[in-house]
Amino acid sequence: MKAAILDRYIFKELLWPFLFGIAMFTVLFMATGPIFDMANLVIQYGVPFFTVVEYAIIRMPSFIALTIPMSVLLSTLVAFGRLSVDHEMIAMKAGGISFYRMLVPVVVFSVGATAVCYFLNAKLGPESLYKAKVIVESGRTAGHFPQLENIKFTSKSSDGTERITIARSFNEEDGIMHAPVINDYAKNGELMRITHAQQAFWKDNKWILVNGETFQFDEKGIFQSQLSFSSAELDLSQNPREVGMLERGPDEMDNALLKKTITLMERDPLRDKDEVRSMWVRYRLREALPFACLVFALVGAPSGIRPVRSTSSAGVAMSVFIILIYYFFVATFKSLGDHGTLSPFAAAWVPNIVFSAVGAGFLVKEGT
Repeated sequence: MKAAILDRYIFKELLWPFLFGIAMFTVLFMATGPIFDMANLVIQYGVPFFTVVEYAIIRMPSFIALTIPMSVLLSTLVAFGRLSVDHEMIAMKAGGISFYRMLVPVVVFSVGATAVCYFLNAKLGPESLYKAKVIVESGRTAGHFPQLENIKFTSKSSDGTERITIARSFNEEDGIMHAPVINDYAKNGELMRITHAQQAFWKDNKWILVNGETFQFDEKGIFQSQLSFSSAELDLSQNPREVGMLERGPDEMDNALLKKTITLMERDPLRDKDEVRSMWVRYRLREALPFACLVFALVGAPSGIRPVRSTSSAGVAMSVFIILIYYFFVATFKSLGDHGTLSPFAAAWVPNIVFSAVGAGFLVKEGT
């Protein structure tokens, strides 16, 4: 069998289980939470049904980003299980084609899946979550949304400088931001000022800061002075409804914005260091999780070679088992990173390293 024909054949065997996996896992994710949220939007908050459908469709990239690594695992398990059951694996080896040569299209396939997954995780997924929220907020006609946590939005102050506002929580009903932090940037991009307050509330078409401190920096970003106040006006052009629409939670920030937010938090002298560390863990996980596609391919290919007849059902069962173990590792090491036992980078990448080592052992065993 020529190399090109072999590659196309294995690629085809991978493609259909991969697409089936995306559809299956996406439906499972939708059924375990979002579908109930959608019903709640219609019943409790008066959002029109077709707006909720649009909301679900726009959120789809964030779901697909989660399902791609799982689908890569399923496709390799099913494809190599089928090759084994149909005795094609024996025929290929008899024809002088090694197991490692069969892995070439698998690696190419998984690298492509990793690239797509990374783009969805880093850019398109967070943006889709934000746009979905704006659509629902625009279509809301009744009731009130729950209090928003860890909000962030960007605006321009009256002198034209960029202003990034972060608050621990925001309640649109009473128009109160709790523990707001306002970061002002000069036109050259340098941080000019950080203002903390106990809360900010909307009154007479303006925001009022209560019990706060302002830290002033020079044009090089070096701390200069500190000023305390009991009450001060905040120059924001957004009213409470607009703040609710503009705010971005960490899941709604792309990688560039999330990293910028974390850098701001690090420079803030009053920011909780544990919170900053947890945000770094979240950011590093965004970088690491797409590479689970490649890791799952290395684990799935040798694991798929088994003497069973029901290749599809066995592949689904084994993929679910491996996925559960992997994400148990991810959750465990994330917790270690959040508590400072491991660095954020190690907490995010150790599960991939462990599973890669296991996959390498399976490959060596199968290749000899």
